[in-house]
Amino acid sequence: MKYIKYLSLVGALFASSQSLVASDVPTGDISAARAIVKQGEFAHINWAITYPGIETLIDLSPDGGITPRVDVTMQARILAADVQQRTTFTSGGRQFTKFSFIWVTSYALVNDQVARLLFNGTQPSVNPEEIVWERDLNEGENITFAAGASFSGSRWYFSGRNDPNVLLLTDGDVPPEFTTWTTQSTLGTHISAYLDEEGRVDIGPRDVIVVFELTHTVIPGVADNVGDFQDLIVLLTFESEER
Repeated sequence: MKYIKYLSLVGALFASSQSLVASDVPTGDISAARAIVKQGEFAHINWAITYPGIETLIDLSPDGGITPRVDVTMQARILAADVQQRTTFTSGGRQFTKFSFIWVTSYALVNDQVARLLFNGTQPSVNPEEIVWERDLNEGENITFAAGASFSGSRWYFSGRNDPNVLLLTDGDVPPEFTTWTTQSTLGTHISAYLDEEGRVDIGPRDVIVVFELTHTVIPGVADNVGDFQDLIVLLTFESEER
């Protein structure tokens, strides 16, 4: 198997202060059923709280770019790296098919410079609960993600470059549905913990899911695309705090 040459790891991690802006504060209202509650009785209280969404912290550009609007802290978790290879062979006059996992490598880039190796392994080594990267990001910095799978003829794919092989999903989005091999889980299965009953993405208002298709070229608007978008799945969480 031909392995992709890793990108050179350049650039240093740096810390930045974080700020709290007015739009970052939850808003809402609260009301009671009556102005005065007698002893021994209970008032019916209604409240509605609107928590600032992802748009208060970062800009998601149409080409898939991510740029903080304020100083933020970003955490990244790998939810899946499910790339497999299918090999068919004949033995004893019978035909067999063997499936094996393929190595996946992913980097995070800040201002187009590699800042962190996020993942370098196969699906069995994925731990969705592990924070693989946490970094303070300054307002205006550009964050992109690169990923590639190790097989002959493969290539690197990048978020933030209008690449149809990379999608950003936020709360309420409908993830794409594609069939996979019987040995693989679908995108929906890998992110089932982050879907509601209608199959829509159900994540926090400050979360973003980045999904990659690494083995097929996706052509927008073509119904019979074979990409399944579960080759690499990254969950991002953004936060800002008062100084």
